[in-house]
Amino acid sequence: MTLLVCVDSEHDIFALAAAAEAKDAYTESHTRRVANNAVHLGTRLGLQEADLVALYRGGLIHDIGKIGVADAILRKPGPLNAEEERQMRAHPVIGESIVKSLPSVADTLTIIRHHHERFDGGGYPDGLCGYKIPLLARIVSVCDAYDALASDRPYRARRNPQDAIETLMRGAGQQWDRELVSLLLSELPAIRFEVAS
Repeated sequence: MTLLVCVDSEHDIFALAAAAEAKDAYTESHTRRVANNAVHLGTRLGLQEADLVALYRGGLIHDIGKIGVADAILRKPGPLNAEEERQMRAHPVIGESIVKSLPSVADTLTIIRHHHERFDGGGYPDGLCGYKIPLLARIVSVCDAYDALASDRPYRARRNPQDAIETLMRGAGQQWDRELVSLLLSELPAIRFEVAS
């Protein structure tokens, strides 16, 4: 699916991010929480200011490609079929295509495209593995996962905090960077307020 969107400023891209989030009531404020938690982890890692800015922007717009996914898929109360899954998995590429012409947010492109890659290489869209996945995308990925687990979704209720932690621990080194999972879990007392209540 090709989505043509004309935007001419960074303000427009954040407006589009808000529009993408507004499509799905279950993820209200999700991107803001992901952005804030990603910056928190980036700060703990000692990243430079430019990377922290990219983490915040990338966290806010990592799911912008969902604008190009049908509402019926985004809001489906059960598992997706193969075709629906294919369409959902297109959202990182759609998102990258939306923002790639905006120099002001070029630092977010790898976050948008690679936030669904898996550490074991089983993710999408490019099947990157391990440290070939850009660090900022790996940070947003683990923050995105934690927030998704701790939030209600159309296809399941939120997990209790212990279940969310155990899911992340089981996926450490497979789905997510083991070191980033450990860092996130160690920082939960400081960032828990960012998760949906």
